[in-house]
Amino acid sequence: MKKTQMALAAVALVASTAAMAADVTVSGRIDYGYATDNGATSKQTGLQGGLLAPNFFNVGGSEDLGGGLKASFNWSNIIVGSGIANAQSWVGVDGEMGGIKLGKVVDSFWGSGVANFDVTGGQNIGSAVSPVIQFGASNIFQAGAVQANANVAGVSIGATYVANDSGESVSLAQATAGNCTIATACYSGHSSAKGDYSIAATTDLGPVKIGAGGSRLSTSTADASATIATAKTHWFFGAGTTIGGVTANGLYMKLNTTTVAGLNGSIPLSDAVTAHAAYYDYSDATTAANGGSMTVIGGKYALSKSTSAFGNYQTVSGGAAAMVGQPGGTSGLTARSIFILGVAHSF
Repeated sequence: MKKTQMALAAVALVASTAAMAADVTVSGRIDYGYATDNGATSKQTGLQGGLLAPNFFNVGGSEDLGGGLKASFNWSNIIVGSGIANAQSWVGVDGEMGGIKLGKVVDSFWGSGVANFDVTGGQNIGSAVSPVIQFGASNIFQAGAVQANANVAGVSIGATYVANDSGESVSLAQATAGNCTIATACYSGHSSAKGDYSIAATTDLGPVKIGAGGSRLSTSTADASATIATAKTHWFFGAGTTIGGVTANGLYMKLNTTTVAGLNGSIPLSDAVTAHAAYYDYSDATTAANGGSMTVIGGKYALSKSTSAFGNYQTVSGGAAAMVGQPGGTSGLTARSIFILGVAHSF
């Protein structure tokens, strides 16, 4: 008994020392609200959580190593259905010029690239993240990965390489229909495969930000309708500017054989209210069913620094996917629309 108590005390001492050595923070976001869906094959209306994006909680920390180096870690989990799914779990070291991360990370195609030209940052998922997930351009989260980030001569560069095969599905939510918020199918993306990689870079040219990037993924899983092409090579180009609080972005994405081009923007209507809108056109020279469009309009009202009310409406046609919160979408090629209204709190 005494040996056991001594061992537990030693573990507690080590944990306490580690906590004292590093700055650890806990953060996250929870939203809940009303959603309505006019899907021809699936109609789900009522109170739901995770409407802006999957609810999540995050534990992270950093420690000064001296000599301009800093060690950091991140452990983030999203709430899906009645359980949780790991989104990120990495350790890294950063210096003045950049850094490296090992583990499960946000894929560079999205995090260092497309997200910089999306006024919602992927929230509401009626945004640039919809085609990225739908056509398997990025898993959003890549497991078993090595990621490098650098800033060279004003150019921010991010690169992700999957160094180890993983049987883990790394989509934004679990690939089971029961965990989809508003959907008849979940997009599972693909399991990380050794050799998959992505790279993206952004820079400012005066008031205009530009960026480009690409990814090469070896495997993919189509959705239930089998209309989504196997993922291979993807690339994007984006440009945007913010003037007087008004932000406007343009995106052009070649996602395997499907081309997606669109605009998104936001405008402050008052100190507390911000409106946003987007339009994306889908076309495919080899698979006509992938063609279509997505239109999005919404806004947020800041009740405080941490709490906001939100509303969003999106409608799609053809092969465009309507997604809200946890990624799900049309199981057929029928047009549908989704409306959400709720409250979100960040901590």
